[in-house]
Amino acid sequence: MGTKPYLISAVLGNSRMLVTLTSDGEMQRLFWPHVDGEQHVERLLGGLAIDGGPVLWQDGDGWRHSQGYEPDQNVLVTRSVLETTGIAVTYVDAAVPGRDLLVRSLRIANEGTQPARVRYVLYQWLRVDENPLSNTVLFDEAVDALVHYRRGTFIGMGADRPITDVAVGDPEEVWRQAGRAVLSGPGIRHGDVAGAALWDLGTLNPGESRELTLFWALGRRIEDIRALLALARTTGGQGLLAETRAYWTRWLSRAVPLEVPPAEPREGPPLLPGLPAQPASPEAIVSLYRRSLLVFKLMADEQTGAVIAAPEVDPAFVTCGGYAYCWGRDAAYITTAMDLAGYHGLAAAFYRWAVRTQEPEGWWMHRHLSTGQWGPSWGLLQVDETGSILYGMALHARLYGGKGFVESVWSSVSRAAEWLIRYRDPETGLPQSSWDLWEERQAQWTYSSAAVYAGLTAAAAMARTIGRAAEAERYEQAAAEVREAILRETVRDGRFLRGRFQMVSEAAYREAVAAGRSGRIRTGPKGHPIYELSEDPTPDLSLLGLSVPFGVVDADHPVMVRTAEHLVDALWAPPGGGLRRYQGDPYRGGNPWILGTLWLGQYAAARGDLKMARAMLDWAVARQSATGLLAEQVDAVSGEPVWILPLTWSHAMYVLLVLQLFAPKRAHTTSGGGSGVAVPAGQVLACSPGRADPGDPAARGPCDRRRGTD
Repeated sequence: MGTKPYLISAVLGNSRMLVTLTSDGEMQRLFWPHVDGEQHVERLLGGLAIDGGPVLWQDGDGWRHSQGYEPDQNVLVTRSVLETTGIAVTYVDAAVPGRDLLVRSLRIANEGTQPARVRYVLYQWLRVDENPLSNTVLFDEAVDALVHYRRGTFIGMGADRPITDVAVGDPEEVWRQAGRAVLSGPGIRHGDVAGAALWDLGTLNPGESRELTLFWALGRRIEDIRALLALARTTGGQGLLAETRAYWTRWLSRAVPLEVPPAEPREGPPLLPGLPAQPASPEAIVSLYRRSLLVFKLMADEQTGAVIAAPEVDPAFVTCGGYAYCWGRDAAYITTAMDLAGYHGLAAAFYRWAVRTQEPEGWWMHRHLSTGQWGPSWGLLQVDETGSILYGMALHARLYGGKGFVESVWSSVSRAAEWLIRYRDPETGLPQSSWDLWEERQAQWTYSSAAVYAGLTAAAAMARTIGRAAEAERYEQAAAEVREAILRETVRDGRFLRGRFQMVSEAAYREAVAAGRSGRIRTGPKGHPIYELSEDPTPDLSLLGLSVPFGVVDADHPVMVRTAEHLVDALWAPPGGGLRRYQGDPYRGGNPWILGTLWLGQYAAARGDLKMARAMLDWAVARQSATGLLAEQVDAVSGEPVWILPLTWSHAMYVLLVLQLFAPKRAHTTSGGGSGVAVPAGQVLACSPGRADPGDPAARGPCDRRRGTD
C-alpha cells in the first residue's frame, strides 16, 4: 500500500487536532489530542466501486485531482474526476473548532453520459496512539459507526447515511475485501487491526449526484464518541461546516489590516536571477498574509500554548530529527509575528508555556513537546533560544501585556538574564560555545551572541517597566559588553564572522592548522580534548540577525552592509532564486530557504531599500504551494516547494515583512540603533485587553480580568 510522502499538500486542524492531506485528498495523518500528539492513522483512504467493478481508490490511476482551500478558511476542497466514467467526487474537509470532530462532506456526481451504480468504500487502518499493539476495532451498532480504541483513546467514524456493510480484522484481509467492495460484516477484532465501511449510493443518471458526509469523533470514552456522532448528525455536515467557516471568519477579523498599493510594472531585468519579472498583486499578498494567520492558529496548541514548527512527517527520524516540536527560537519569531499582526492571545499563551518549561538555572531546552516535556535532542543547549524568548516577551509587554504581564513573568525573566550574564567566555566576552541556530555545529556564534544581546536588552526594558532600576542597569551593562565583544571579536576584513572557536574533529583540526589556520585545544568533560578553530568565516544568512531583528548594529552600519552584500553574493541560488542558509549547506540538497530570503527582505526594508524588499516578498509569493502554504525550502532549479510544508517560521517571516512594508506604523517599533522590532528600554505600552474572540479562549490576554492576573 506504499509509504507516506514527506511533502504534504494541505493541513487542517482546530488547535487540538491536526490533519495532513495529500493533493488527492487522502488523509494521511491525524494528531490528537495535541497538535504534536499521538498520530493515529496508518492508512485512511476512500474509493468508488462503479457498476459492480473493483474499487478505484482516490490515490490510484485514472483520477484527475484539483485542490485548494476555500478563501480565508481552514476548509479544504478537493475535486477528483474519474476520467473514464465522468464520475466526479468533491471532498470538503474541516476540523470543527472547539469540538473533537473531523468532517468530510462528499458530493458524488455523474458528469458522464451513461448511468452508473456507485458504491463508496472507506478503508481505515488506525494504529491508535501510534502503537500497533493492543488496538481494537468494532462496529458499534448503537451509533452505526466503526470505532477504534486503545486504552483511553477512542476514534469513531460514522456518517449521515446508514452504513450498508462493514468489515473488521487483519489490515491486509480487510484491504482485500475493501478492494472488491465485498465486506464480511460487523464484528470486533483486536491486535493490529483495520476496518472498512461501504455505502451503496444507488444508480446515478447523467447529471445526478448524491451527498454523503463522514464524521470522525475522538474522545476518551465510548460515551464521548457516541455523543459527538449524535451531535454531528443532528447538526449535519453543512451545519458543522458553517460553524467552522464562521469561526475562521471571526479569527481573521482580528488581523491588523494591510495597505497594499497597486504594484507598478517592473522595467528591466530582475535585481537577481530567479526573481519574478513582475510584482505580485495586492490580492495575492493579502491572501498569503491571511493564510499565514490561519496557519499560526493550526500550529498553536490551545491546551498548552506551545507553537510547533510544522506538522510531523518524519516520525521515525529517517532523514531529520523531526519537526513537530516547540523550539524557543522558532516560537520567538512566530509570536513576534502574532503580536504585531494582532493575535496577542496566542503570544501570551506561549509565554505562559515558556515560564512553565524554563530550566531551574534560567535557560530553555533545545526543544519541547507541546506538553512541556523535553523533546529528543542532539544539542541540549542553544543559547540564542533563551535570548530570543526574552526578546519576544519584551515586545509582547510593549505591545500588549504591560506592567501586569512583566510582573507575571519577572521571575522567569530575571533567572534567564542572570544565566545569560554568567554564560559568557571571560576570554572573548561572547556567550560560551553552544549549538548554532541550524543545530549542526558548536562554537561561540555571532548570531547567538546577537540574540543574547537582544535578550539582555529586553530584560533591562522589562526591569525598568516594573521599577527595578538596579537590575535594569546590570542587564544594560551586560548587553553593552556583549555588543562590544561582538564588534571586537567577530569582525574581520570589514565583515562579520559566523563565529569564533568552532568545535571540529581532531582530523579536521589537524588539517586546518597544517593549512595555516589557528585554533586551540582545551580539556572537555572527563578529560577529553576539544579541538576548536579560532574563526569561522563561512557566509551564513543568520548574520542578518545582528541587525534584524536583534539590533546589535543599525542596518546601515558599514560592517553590516558589507556582510549583507557578501551574503547575497555567496548564497543567492540561481536559476530559481532564493537565499541558501550558508555556503556548503548539505541539508536536503542545500536548497534556498524561504525564511532566509524573507529575512533578506526585512533587512532591505530596514535599510530603506524598498525595491529589494518588495522583490524578496514577490519571490516568496511566487514560491507558495498550490494550496497557498510556505515550505521550509524550494528546489534550487524549479522553485517548487520541497521538504517541510508548511513551516510556521516561514509564514512568520512573511508576516513580519508584509507588516514592515504595508503596515509600517504597526511593524516599526524601534528607535535608535536597530531595526525590525527591537524593544527600546523602558517603552512598554499600557495594558489593554485587545479584541477577544469569544470563540477562542486563548484570545484573551493577560490584562483580561475575567481570567485574573496572568
